[in-house]
Amino acid sequence: MRFGFHKAALMIGAAALLTPVAAAAQARDLDSAQSDVRVFQGNVDSAEAVFEVSIPANSIMTIDVMTTSDLDPIVSVTDLASGEVIAEDDDGGDGLNSRVRIRGEENGRRISIAVNSFDADWVGEGESYGGSFDLRLETRAWSPPVTRTVTYGSRETGTVDGEPNLFEMVGVAGERVEISLVAPEESFLDPLLEMRDASGEIVAYNDDGGNGLNSLITHVFEADGTYTIAATGYGESTGDFVLRIRERREAVAQLPLQVIGIEDQASGELASMYVEDELRPTTISYQLSEEAMATILGGDGDVTIRMNAVGETDEDFGGGLDPYVDVGFDTPLGFAVVAADDDGSGTLDSMLPLDLGLLADTPELLSMLRIRVQGFGGSGGAYTLEITEGMEARAEPLVDFAVPPPPIQIAPPAPPPSE
Repeated sequence: MRFGFHKAALMIGAAALLTPVAAAAQARDLDSAQSDVRVFQGNVDSAEAVFEVSIPANSIMTIDVMTTSDLDPIVSVTDLASGEVIAEDDDGGDGLNSRVRIRGEENGRRISIAVNSFDADWVGEGESYGGSFDLRLETRAWSPPVTRTVTYGSRETGTVDGEPNLFEMVGVAGERVEISLVAPEESFLDPLLEMRDASGEIVAYNDDGGNGLNSLITHVFEADGTYTIAATGYGESTGDFVLRIRERREAVAQLPLQVIGIEDQASGELASMYVEDELRPTTISYQLSEEAMATILGGDGDVTIRMNAVGETDEDFGGGLDPYVDVGFDTPLGFAVVAADDDGSGTLDSMLPLDLGLLADTPELLSMLRIRVQGFGGSGGAYTLEITEGMEARAEPLVDFAVPPPPIQIAPPAPPPSE
C-alpha cells in the first residue's frame, strides 16, 4: 500500500471521529479537527458520504479515500463558493482507492468531498452496495515550482508530489531533442512528460514511450525559442524521477522504403512504436535492387538476410532494439508476410535464410518482394540489414516459407465455331 498509517496519525484520527453520515447525506464539518494529517471513518450505504472542509491559503490538500471493506470508492470535490466540481477520481490511489489534490489558492478554499460507490449508478432495486472507508486528509504548504534551465546532456532529479516540475530549454529550429523521464525502481511515479512552446501550447506529449512506464519525447523544434518541459505523473501518482536530455544528435530522416542489393549492408534507426517521431518510422521496408533481381532471375537465389542491433543501448531513450525481420509482398490489400524471424542468429539478432530462386519464373512478384524491419515488441534503436549469398543454418526452426502462387494465366479467346 502506498500510504501506511502511522501510530500518531491513527491517534489523531481516533480523537477526531465524528458522527456517521445519515441517509440524507448531511455534510460533516471537518474543520474542528486541525492537524497536518487527519483520518476519518465513513460509510457509503443508501447515499453518498459528504464532508466539508477548508483548505488554508497557499497550501495543498491530498485527499485519500481508502476502502476498509468491499467498497470501490469514487470521490468528487466541489468548490462550495462557486458550486463547481473541481476534481473527480476513481482509482488514482493505491489499488481501487481514490486520490485527489486540491490547492487552497491565495485566499483559502472551502470544499465539499463526496464519497460514493463505483457501482452506485446501476445497482438494482433491493440490492445492497457500498461499504466502509477511511478518509485521509494531508495538508502541506504550497509554493510555486521553481523552473530549472536544461540543455543537451542535462540530467536532473526531483520529486513529483502533486505539482509538475518545470524546466526551460532553448530550442533551435530544425534541431532534434530527446527527453526521457524515468522513475527509479523504488518510486511509485508513473512518469508523464509535456513540452510547451513560448505561447504555452503543448507541442509534444508522452506517457509510456520509454522503458516500462517511463516517458520519452522525441521532437524536432519548428521554431527558435524557449520551450518549457513539464515533468509530472499520470493521474495522481507521485514519486522521485530522473529527467535526462540526450546529447545533441543530427536529425536524419529515415525513408520508409529503401533499396538493398545482395552483398549490400544498409543501416538505419527505428522509433519505438510508443513514441511519435517525425524522423524515424517504426518500420522500414526494403525492395531488391535491379542487380539483385537480375542475379535471382539468373538462377542464383539462395540468400541469408541478417538484421543486427548496433550502437549503444540506452533504454532511457528507447534503446534495446530486439530486431525482427519479415519478408512478404506489397498487395492492394496490404503487406502479405511469407517468412519471418526474430532470434534466428541464436541471439536477439535476426537471421533468415531464403531460397528466392522460387520466384525466378515470376519477375513481377520478385519486384513486389519487400524485406521489412522493425523492433520486436515495439522496441526501437539502430540496426544494420545485410543480404549475403547462400543459405546459412538458423539457430531455430524457420517459419515456413510459403511459395507465392503463380501469376494468373489469361487464356486466349476461343476460336469461333466452325460452320
